[in-house]
Amino acid sequence: MGVSFVIILLIIAMVTAFIMRLRYLQRIKNLNWWSIQAEELQAVKIPTSRSVFNTSSNQRFTNASTMSEVSLTGRDHSMYKGTLVHMHLLASNNIRVNASLLKEFQMIRDMNHPNLLRILGACLEGERKMIIVEYCPKGTLQELLMDQSFKLDILFCLCILSDIVRALIYIHKHPLRVHGRLTSEVCMIDSRFSVKVGYYGLPTIYDSVKLLSKTQRKENDNLWIAPELLSCPGRATQKGDVYSLAIIISEILTREEPYSNDKDHMSSQEVLNKIQENFEPPFRPTVSAPKEMAIIEHLMRECWSSDPEKRPSLNRVHSIIHGLMMKNNQTGSLVDNLLQRLEKYSSNLERIVDEKVTELKLEKQKSEELLRQMLPASVADRLKAGLLVEPEFYDCVTIYFSDIVGFTDICSMLEPVHIVKMLNDLYSCFDGVIEHFDVYKVETIGDAYMVVSGLPARNGNEHARQIARMSIALLDAVSNFAPLDTPNKDQLKLRIGLNSGPVCAGVVGLKMPRYCLFGDAVNTASRMESNGAEMKIHVSNSTASILQEFGHFVLQSRGTVEIKGKGTMETFWLLSEKDLSSPVTLE
Repeated sequence: MGVSFVIILLIIAMVTAFIMRLRYLQRIKNLNWWSIQAEELQAVKIPTSRSVFNTSSNQRFTNASTMSEVSLTGRDHSMYKGTLVHMHLLASNNIRVNASLLKEFQMIRDMNHPNLLRILGACLEGERKMIIVEYCPKGTLQELLMDQSFKLDILFCLCILSDIVRALIYIHKHPLRVHGRLTSEVCMIDSRFSVKVGYYGLPTIYDSVKLLSKTQRKENDNLWIAPELLSCPGRATQKGDVYSLAIIISEILTREEPYSNDKDHMSSQEVLNKIQENFEPPFRPTVSAPKEMAIIEHLMRECWSSDPEKRPSLNRVHSIIHGLMMKNNQTGSLVDNLLQRLEKYSSNLERIVDEKVTELKLEKQKSEELLRQMLPASVADRLKAGLLVEPEFYDCVTIYFSDIVGFTDICSMLEPVHIVKMLNDLYSCFDGVIEHFDVYKVETIGDAYMVVSGLPARNGNEHARQIARMSIALLDAVSNFAPLDTPNKDQLKLRIGLNSGPVCAGVVGLKMPRYCLFGDAVNTASRMESNGAEMKIHVSNSTASILQEFGHFVLQSRGTVEIKGKGTMETFWLLSEKDLSSPVTLE
């Protein structure tokens, strides 16, 4: 019994010791969450760009075999767990990991805000000691402001200030309570053009950050420190952060370094001495803001007041900036606002595109309709499709020619403008008439009007009847036409000629293509018209023969007529069309 009890106690003791050991190791691990071994960092070289605001996301990294290959530019980078990070080199090799430093790391461990530069850890072993933070590809706010090629509008300025103020409010509410090192150099710009404030907490570390750039001397850093704190190195207050914010605002408004005008004839130390002197008004950067930034300028002057108690709270600063953003119908980060603008622009663009597409469709329909008026529909469709229109032979079509009797005399009595109007009115009337028949208007040349039926769509012998009926309708239309504005109030009179026969049709020309008819039948139809009589329809024997087959047209033989180039031909007058029940009449 006693032996068993001792064994149980030993087991309990061993389990307890094991648990305590695990808790100790976990506690040590928690305390050393920040520790990064040099072997975990893979050095890279980022090609230098002419502008730190290169928006390309396809940056090229060159692997280096050792950490010593990274150039000491103050902008060293490496890959840590597959993520590009930025390394702040420490000037002192005497930094020791002690309880105070562990406490500093523990304080910032849970700090997480979209406008804070995330601290990933530190490498405090080996010859090169450094602190590792997230990488911001757009560089520092100071670099952005100094780049005059980068345009800043009021929205961009408000977004920058809003990001900084939100970060400071978070820090002031955190147990850390204060930033204490706020400058435009510690404000980083990420890929979304959001500001991330860095260099917070870790006084033991950041007091030893190696500033390798010659322009970043200790005196220059002090230009952002409140006057009441210049004589107390290492001391920081929340009101001091507000003062530092005011100096950053002056940089945003002027796009220059603080006191740049004064440093032309004064050293940085002389500038600091004047800042500490109790002048009224106090010695501050020279700022002249545009009208739209007047409220921001007034806020800046409040924030750099000599009396810390007169400086506004960060909540009030944020309220003013938020109000200005709301006034400009903007909230959130710069990229969020840009996305909102893009969404609105996209919606508006879609509406404009829809309108333009509708207009384009209407114009296309008009163009197609115009093309179909100039060419047969089937031919127009082939031309639109980019296809070649081959010449086509037609066994028999009926061709119509007409002109105005005495057109030359009429032209001598009317002004050219009146002649054009007369022809337009006449042919518009004709175009309205021929729409009711299966015919195709070939062309008009001067007072000549040419129509054909039987092409491009073949219709048997129907072409002769369609042209005959159309000719009768045109004579009737012209007889009701208003008298001309001539001294004798002349009435327009037509001379019409018809002929049927074989033709070849095709498109001629590339610019302003024309659908033309070729063949002896065309010449004969023209001769029928020129040898006809006013207000009569002169018909060739071939057309008369086809019309006789229909049995309801009144034809009168004209006898034989001498036709130029054709010799003697028997021709007919088409007088009218009878009822369908009446027999054909051939006089």
